Amino acid sequence: MHEKFKALLEENYVWPAEFHFKFIVPTEQIEALKALLNTDKIELRPSRNQTYTSVNAWMKLASSDEVVYVYEKVKDIKGLIAL
Repeated sequence: MHEKFKALLEENYVWPAEFHFKFIVPTEQIEALKALLNTDKIELRPSRNQTYTSVNAWMKLASSDEVVYVYEKVKDIKGLIAL
């Protein structure tokens, strides 16, 4: 599956590039996600009842491998949905 995703990234981006990540995460997991993303370009939008938060983050990355690496890092955050 990673190979198809990487091929799409290679087809649509010229590296290095700024990549836009989108996640929905339980609000109590925000700090864990922010620590893994390590970027200042982040936008948080809590749900109406504050249970979940929509996260938009932009990171300057050198290659499609780095994009895959970020997704691999965040996949263990409980309740995270990558969009």
